[in-house]
This record gives sequence, structure tokens and C-alpha cells, in this order.
Amino acid sequence: MKKNLFCKKLLLVSFIMLTVSSKKVFAGERDHEGGFFLRILAGSGYAQTELGDPATMKYFGPCGGFNFAIGGVVSKNFSVHASLLSWLIAGPAVETGESSTDLNGDLTLSAVGIGMTYYIMPINIYFSPSVGVGRLILESGGVTGDTERGPVIDLTMGKEWWVGGSWGLGVAGMVGYHSVRESEEIDVDWRGYSIGIRFSATLN
Repeated sequence: MKKNLFCKKLLLVSFIMLTVSSKKVFAGERDHEGGFFLRILAGSGYAQTELGDPATMKYFGPCGGFNFAIGGVVSKNFSVHASLLSWLIAGPAVETGESSTDLNGDLTLSAVGIGMTYYIMPINIYFSPSVGVGRLILESGGVTGDTERGPVIDLTMGKEWWVGGSWGLGVAGMVGYHSVRESEEIDVDWRGYSIGIRFSATLN
């Protein structure tokens, strides 16, 4: 629950930043021409993951999501960056066969990877795919379990407005996918997806 509260606070802070800066969002447009690149995205959405094909177990529910990117602009309006990706479902629903219940715990996807961001100017709309490796972590009743690491993909599309000379604030939509092995001994994969809306803050 503490992690879910943290995600809600990030969402609230992002919203406040957009509201406070609403009178400045039409500051002069400019290109992303070089230098340091930092972007933070936080918001909410939906995520689910299934074990096996056909599925023998499924976790799903509303989630809080976070994406942190740091790197540099390597050519005009194009940056490459390291990415930290995460989402969390607090109290996920668990479906096994025809039965379903709510779990008293947290399910988290955590991943690291690399990504790129391309801006379409002067409208400042961007496309940002990231690919990495991650794992699922389940915490319930004081017990923590995790999977092996596997591929994680995040696709984000957003719109930003310049605030001053260096900061851009905006909103983005995302879709993600993961496929991680249950364990070294059990050769069955957890596969699933996530979708969401996130507020963004970019420094360049």
C-alpha cells in the first residue's frame, strides 16, 4: 500500500505542475538540439499477467506506473537514453480457473533498459520506445517472491509544452508488454501487458 500511495503522490505532483504552469505552456517553441536529456513520467492505468498458455493463473487490476529516462540528445530532436520502467498493482485480483479473489499484497513489474525518443516539431509530439529486462515481484503476508528476468517493452507517445527555456510538461499514453520465466526449475512464462496515461516532465 505504501508503494501505491507513492504512485498517487507522483500523479498529484505532476498534475499540480501542469496546473501551476498553465499560463506559461505557450512559451516559445524550440527544437531539441542537443545536450542532457531527462524525462519523468508518472500516472495510472491497468495491468495484467498470465501464467502459461492456456493460462492457469492470472493477476490483474488498476496500477500506478513510472518511467524514468536519462541520456542525451544525439541529433536534432532525437535522443537515446537509459530507461527505468515500473508498474504496481495494489491488491490485485487473482483468477485461477473459474474462481477469482482479491490478494492482500502488491504485484510489481520492475525493469531496466535502453530507449529512444523522437520529437515531431514544432508541435512537440514525441514517440518513445524502450526495450529492457525485468521481473515480477509479489509481496503478500510478509512473504516476497519473484520471477526470473525476461524481456520488457514499453511504447510511449506524448505531447509536451515548453515551460521556460529548458522544461517541457505534458501528458502521454503508453502500452507495455512483458514475458518472464517463472523460475529456473519451472519452464513456464508469465506474459502480460499494461496500458496507461501518464503526466510527463522533461528537462533538455
